[in-house]
Amino acid sequence: MIGPPLSPPTDSGSIAARAYFGTAAHPLNHSSAPTIKVDFFDEQVRRRRQTWRLSLACFAIALALSIVMTTLLGPLLLALTAGVLKLGAWLGCGDACRGAARGIGGFARQDLILIADLFGSHPRSHAAGDFATAMPGIAIVFLPSLIGTACVWLIIRRGLSRAGMLDLIATLGARAPLATDPSERQLLNVTDEMALAAGLPAPRIMVVDSSGVNAVAAGVSHEAAFVVVTRGLLDHLDRSQLQAVMAHCIGSIGNGDLGVMQSLSATLHTLALFHIILDFPFSRSARRALVGYAAAILAPNVSAIRVWEASQGIEAVFDGHVDEPLTLLMIPLMPLRVLILLQRLVLVIWSGMVLGWPLALLWRARRYLADSSAVQLTRNPDALASSLQQFSAHVGVPQGGESRDYLFVHGTQRKSGLFERSGTFMSMHPPLERRLKRLRAMGAALANDKRWPLPTIIVATVLGIIAVPLLALAALLLLTAVVWSMVMAVFFSLTLGLMFLAWAFG
Repeated sequence: MIGPPLSPPTDSGSIAARAYFGTAAHPLNHSSAPTIKVDFFDEQVRRRRQTWRLSLACFAIALALSIVMTTLLGPLLLALTAGVLKLGAWLGCGDACRGAARGIGGFARQDLILIADLFGSHPRSHAAGDFATAMPGIAIVFLPSLIGTACVWLIIRRGLSRAGMLDLIATLGARAPLATDPSERQLLNVTDEMALAAGLPAPRIMVVDSSGVNAVAAGVSHEAAFVVVTRGLLDHLDRSQLQAVMAHCIGSIGNGDLGVMQSLSATLHTLALFHIILDFPFSRSARRALVGYAAAILAPNVSAIRVWEASQGIEAVFDGHVDEPLTLLMIPLMPLRVLILLQRLVLVIWSGMVLGWPLALLWRARRYLADSSAVQLTRNPDALASSLQQFSAHVGVPQGGESRDYLFVHGTQRKSGLFERSGTFMSMHPPLERRLKRLRAMGAALANDKRWPLPTIIVATVLGIIAVPLLALAALLLLTAVVWSMVMAVFFSLTLGLMFLAWAFG
C-alpha cells in the first residue's frame, strides 16, 4: 500500500507542483535559488517504469536459467519417479507401476530419437514445422523441474515473509530507543511526522550502538515494518537531515520495497539452492545445509533466527567455504561430477554476467525512487543531499549486517556474500555522485560537477573512440562463448539424462 501523499497527483496537481517549485513568479523563488530540472513526481514515474522493465528482464533471464537447470534436474526427477514405480512393482503393486516405469523409459527413448534427428551429426534438412512439432515432446522433460522451481521460489518467499527479517534486529544487536535520551526522542518524533506525511503507520524504531552513519528499513509490509538506525546517525545529523533519512526509509516502505526485497532474496536463495542441489550427491555439507534450510523454511512456526542460520549454512556452501575430500565412492560418479561442474560453471557465468546487472539496476532504481519520495515528503532536497554526504564521510554497516548491506540507505561497496556472488558484478547501491546529481536536478543547492579541462576531454574522447569498439567486440565474444557453453550444457545434460532413463527403464 502506498499512502496518498506518495501517489502522483493529477495533471493539474503536477502542473501546480512545477509552478510552485520551478518558477520565478513565486515569492519563495529568487535569483539565487537552484533551478528545478525535474520534479519529484516525474522522477518517481521514471523509476517505477524502470522497475517494471527490469523486473520483466529479470523474470525472462531467471526463466532461461531455470530451463538450463531443468536439463539436468528434469531427467533426475523422472528417474526418481520411475525408480519409485519400479520399486512399487517389486513390492507387489501390480503391473501398472511396472508399465508406468517402462512408459517413462519409452518416452526418453522417443525423445532421444527426436534429438538425434534434429541435432545429430548428420541431420536432414528440416522445416520450421518439424521443429515446432518436435519441441513439445522434448519440452515435457522440462516441465517437472520448472514447476518445482516455481514452487520452491514461492515456498522460500513465503518463509522469508513469515520470518519478517526480525533476525536482522537480533544480528545487529538493536534495541528500543531510550525515552530519556533527547536525540532518540527526536528520532521518534521525526518518524511520526514523516509517517503522517506519507499516510502510513509509523514503523517500529530500533537503535544500534554503532559509530557508523546508516539506517535500514525492513519487515514484511508497511503495517509490520521497522527501521533500524545507528547511534552515529543521531550524533552526526541535524534534525532536517534526520528527517530526510527517515523520509527515505518511510518512502521506501510506502513504495513497496519490502515486497521487492523479499522477491529478490527468494530469487537469490533459489539460485543458491540450485548450486547446493548440484553438489547434493557429492557433498555432506551440501546435504546438511539443504536439509537444515528446508526444515527451517517449512517449519509451521518459523523462527526468524532459525531461517537466518539456515541461510548462513546455504551461503557457506555456496561460497565454497566448506571443502569436501574426494573419496573412493565418488570415483564411479566422476562423469556425473564433471557434468555437474559444467552446469555450475554455466550457472555462475550466466547469472553473474546476464542476471546480475538487471538485478543490481532494479535495486538501484528503488533507491532513486526512495530518494525522490524523501524529497516529496520533506520538500527539502538539500537535507537529503547533505545527509548522504555525511553517510559517505562516516559510512559503516553495523556488525551483523555485512551480508545484507544492500538493504541499507548507503552500502559499503563490498563484493562478497550471497547477494553479490549470486549475480552482481556491479554494486547494488547507486554511486553517491549519481544520487547527488539526481537531487541537484530536483533542486538541491550543491556545487556543480567539476568540469574536465579541454586536454583531458580530448584525450578521453580519443581513447573512447579506440576502446569502445574493442570493448564491444570483447563483450560480444564473451556473450557468444557464454551462450554456446549454455547450449552445450543443455544438449549434453539432456542427452545423457535421457540415455540413462532409456537404459534403466526402457
